[in-house]
Amino acid sequence: MGSDDSPFDDVSADRDYLRVLLTAVCVVAVVLATATLPVLAPGGTQSPIESLIPLPQENPFGEAGGTAAGGSGGQLGALNPGSQTSVGGSLNSGDSPYQSQDTEPHFTVTSSEPAYWRTGAYETYTGTGWDGRADPQAYQGPMAVDGMADTTVDYEVQLAKSATSLPTVWRPKSVSRDDVMVTEYGAVTSERPLPAGTTYSATSVTPPDDPAVLRTSGRDYPEEIESRYTGVPASTSAQVGPFTDRLTEDSDSPYETAATIERWLETNKNYSLNVSQPPEDDVASEFIFQMDEGYCEYFATSMVVMLRSQDIPARYVVGYSTGERTGQNQYTVRGMNAHAWVEVYFEGVGWVKFDPTPGQERLESEQQAMQNSSQAYSASESGSPDEEFAVGTPTGEPQTEAPTGDGQESASDGVEGTETGANGTGDTDGTGDSGDGQTVSQSGEFVIELNRTATPGAAVAATVTRDGAPVEGAMVAFNGEPVGTTGPDGTVSGTVPYEAELTISVDAPSNEASLVAPSVPRDSARAFAVTGPQAQQSTNASYELNTTASVSITGEQVTGGEVTVTATVDGVPVRDGDVLLDGEQVATTDRQGRASVTLPAEPGNVSVAVERDAVSGNTTVVLERLSVATSPTLPLAVPVAGQTVNATMGGDPVTNATVRLGGEPTARTGAAGQATVGMPVAASAEISVSKYGQTTTTTVGGLFVNAAVVAGALGVLVAGTVVGARRRNVTPGTLWGWVRAVRELAVGALVGVAVVADDLLGRFRTRLELTVTALRDLLAGHRSPATLLDALRAWISERLSAAEDAASDAMAAVSTTASNEGDGTTAARVTIREAWTRFLTHVSLRRYWTRTPGEIATHAIERDGLPPAAVRTVRDAFRAVEYGQRDPQEHVAAVEDAIRIIETAAGQQSTATDDTDDATEGQA
Repeated sequence: MGSDDSPFDDVSADRDYLRVLLTAVCVVAVVLATATLPVLAPGGTQSPIESLIPLPQENPFGEAGGTAAGGSGGQLGALNPGSQTSVGGSLNSGDSPYQSQDTEPHFTVTSSEPAYWRTGAYETYTGTGWDGRADPQAYQGPMAVDGMADTTVDYEVQLAKSATSLPTVWRPKSVSRDDVMVTEYGAVTSERPLPAGTTYSATSVTPPDDPAVLRTSGRDYPEEIESRYTGVPASTSAQVGPFTDRLTEDSDSPYETAATIERWLETNKNYSLNVSQPPEDDVASEFIFQMDEGYCEYFATSMVVMLRSQDIPARYVVGYSTGERTGQNQYTVRGMNAHAWVEVYFEGVGWVKFDPTPGQERLESEQQAMQNSSQAYSASESGSPDEEFAVGTPTGEPQTEAPTGDGQESASDGVEGTETGANGTGDTDGTGDSGDGQTVSQSGEFVIELNRTATPGAAVAATVTRDGAPVEGAMVAFNGEPVGTTGPDGTVSGTVPYEAELTISVDAPSNEASLVAPSVPRDSARAFAVTGPQAQQSTNASYELNTTASVSITGEQVTGGEVTVTATVDGVPVRDGDVLLDGEQVATTDRQGRASVTLPAEPGNVSVAVERDAVSGNTTVVLERLSVATSPTLPLAVPVAGQTVNATMGGDPVTNATVRLGGEPTARTGAAGQATVGMPVAASAEISVSKYGQTTTTTVGGLFVNAAVVAGALGVLVAGTVVGARRRNVTPGTLWGWVRAVRELAVGALVGVAVVADDLLGRFRTRLELTVTALRDLLAGHRSPATLLDALRAWISERLSAAEDAASDAMAAVSTTASNEGDGTTAARVTIREAWTRFLTHVSLRRYWTRTPGEIATHAIERDGLPPAAVRTVRDAFRAVEYGQRDPQEHVAAVEDAIRIIETAAGQQSTATDDTDDATEGQA
């Protein structure tokens, strides 16, 4: 008699062998699929097996704090940027997550406003990539925010992928997790990968991106910032520096320099994820001078290097663009949104985002990726200051031409300062003819030339020449106020007064005539000529000036908010100007034309004006009123139930507002401006919301009335149920019986599921062990492939027979009725059950309770050698009694005869075995 636990025999005859074989085939298929997936997958993805099997000397999740020794983002894309990163490569290489067109979500955000989601920044340019190694520090509560503040952004993030760097808005102020680190670049990281499903909330304070504010920033950078973020390799600087010098020579401020570089990149380089060549030595130089197209890594790297060549601090930043708005204040950010951009440092402001990658083309590429996966896509983003783009909307950005290799270039759009001669033709030597044929340059003519457009508050250099030669020692005055004497080059510097007109007068040396500039419209050429006789006749000539100031407000424009007022005229700061709120002076502007003021505490329109002498400008700030709306979480507001509170100002969500119920603080609004509170057991509830010095109260009434309505409806429902039950003779006992039956059914189902799960796990473990043993025997030559095929055929035959038996058992079980549940168990039924129990003692199955009667009978006949007819008689009688409606008495006699035959056969087998053992012992 064979044993059911024999691994070799079970492999050859067990009915589950095919299942085990199929499992092995599936395992092999999975391994092959994961190994070949990188060849077919989009760029930036990896095979699952790579995420499970770390390479030698490599941590698959990067170093502590989300840093890695190299690569373009570990294996988690921009969610694990690493401490070092290479730049560039072709699409087929799949090395960069910033080439990925993966439409699978990486995380979702609920935010008070859209933003770029930052995960890392880099300091040192290596020529082929970036290095940003730094020792992160444990997060210890709210962080200080350096520089000028614009708006506060509250947001909640839920990760859809594992991450070691948490997406945040620049500049993060606080985060809800205590187990994170903060790098010196402002990135929030984790020592261990945070799993998918992780949620956290954060608050950030963004810097201003108003060009009017940024234009007023100079070059007085902190020493640490300048020394760390202006360096590039000498070989790169030698190539890129002179080119950028020519490109930006007419830029008057760091902002104009940054804007000019960005426009040139967007205009002269095409966006493509499939670059023609990987970088070999110097990414920036190759992209600027040799390549025609690239993606975000190339654009961002090149802009940082070009800015640094002009001694403007800049750094390389990675993370994700805004993503797709998929709900109110909700954004879905996908793998294809992984992005790289630039941060430029502005004096007094801080690090400001610039995105030189062509935004329209990038969004269209993302839209195409979504369409390829049969999904619609729409997105809009704000890249650099004063830049907006959306899918399907022309960007309308200005065009900038590139300097030619011989040093001749076109002036940048919008940049003033083109020098012209007296005749307006570009000649500066004073020779030439005017358009009417008269000679402009005569003996004794003087020319006064300014180095820039005269603007109130601007520092200008006035150069006095005669017959093309500088006039030295001449006294120059602006509006009658002496500004100095011309030097050997005929130049003197002064500040344009805050007046409507500028009169420039020159007192020539004793051997020269006194000169007065004639009246010139402000939009004419900056150079004009004065002859000796004309100077003697002119006494009150003037130069018209622009006196309308542009006033910008930076900061949260809310009641009681502290904001920064910036006043400029044509980009020149209005210094020492009076700042007035509704006509009352409250501050004075500094050398950058800025002043901090506190807005009124009451909602309404506020006039903000800046004045200095003849120069003035104003703007209106609208202080919105706090609005509160409530809605029940149930169809009606009733006691104890929840009530959703929605706080807004001007239609925008109000985050982190205090919600009070009955005067007691109960909750705070989230990133969507909402909070949920429970209603008290009272007739009404007073809900108030406070933020920005305002408090708005609303009352939720009719709680008891609504409760009565609900109770009445339930009462009618119950009454109707009772009436219907009585009409159908349903008694409380019947109901209790139903409840008990449902309970027993639920318990039985749970037990059944547990038993089946345990059995499946046990069988899988056993079959796996047996399969491994069989494969080892096959490899060792103990078993042949033909033997295994024979076992498979036998298993299929057995399985078909078992399926027929299982179908019969199922039909018998369906036909079972309550007649089996009599007051007691008849003697005939007991006899048949006892016979079945006696029969099981002669079957070698150890876990017979997990098999059907048909499977047990088959095993007893084929494996244990018991008489087939007797076994089938016992099997059929047990089925009929347990599952059918037949009278057990009619089977008793046949079962008794069958069990005697089975026991006799089993006894003979046992005797034969004992005789064999005795003979063996005698021979021994």
